[in-house]
Amino acid sequence: MNDDSENIRVGDSERSRALDELSTHFANGLIDINEFEERTGKAAIAKTRGDIRKLFLDLPRLDGTDPVAGEPHPNAPAPIRAETRAQEELDEVLTRGKKVQRFDGLIFAVAMILFFLGLFVFDWDYFWIVFPLAGVAAWGVRSVANFSDEDEEIFDELNESEEKERAERLRRAAERRRELGK
Repeated sequence: MNDDSENIRVGDSERSRALDELSTHFANGLIDINEFEERTGKAAIAKTRGDIRKLFLDLPRLDGTDPVAGEPHPNAPAPIRAETRAQEELDEVLTRGKKVQRFDGLIFAVAMILFFLGLFVFDWDYFWIVFPLAGVAAWGVRSVANFSDEDEEIFDELNESEEKERAERLRRAAERRRELGK
C-alpha cells in the first residue's frame, strides 16, 4: 500500500465495517474484551484508512487468506508446548465431533425420508427397518472417524462451552456497538 492511501479520510460506512469485523473477531475469540473495547473505541473515532488498518495488523483476515501458524515456537518453554499440544488434541476432538454430527444429521434425515416413503408411498411391510439401519450407519461413522464414547462426552462439553462463550461474546459485542451508537 502506498502512504497516500493511508491518509485518505474514512466515513461512517468504513468505521461501521471495521466495527463489524472487530465484533466478528471478538465473537470468534481472537481478541479479549479489553482489546475489543479499546479497538472499537479507536474504530469509532478513526479519521483515516491508516487509523483503521492499524487495528487489524495482528488479526487474520476474515476471508481466511491470512494463515495463522498453530504451532508454538520451538524455543518456547515446555509447559507452553504441552498446553498447545493438549489444545490441539481438544481442537481435533471438536473437529471430528462436528464431522460426526453432520453425518448423523444426514443419516437420520435420509432415514426419516425412507421411513415415510416406505410407510406411505411404497407401502413396505418392514418400513421400520430404516431406523436400525440408521443406527448401524451412525455407529459405522463413529468407527471410521475413531470417535469413542469418551470423545463424544468431551465433544459435548466442548461444544456446549464454546456455544456459551460465543453467545456471551456476541452479547458483549452488541452492547458495545450500542454504546458507540453504531
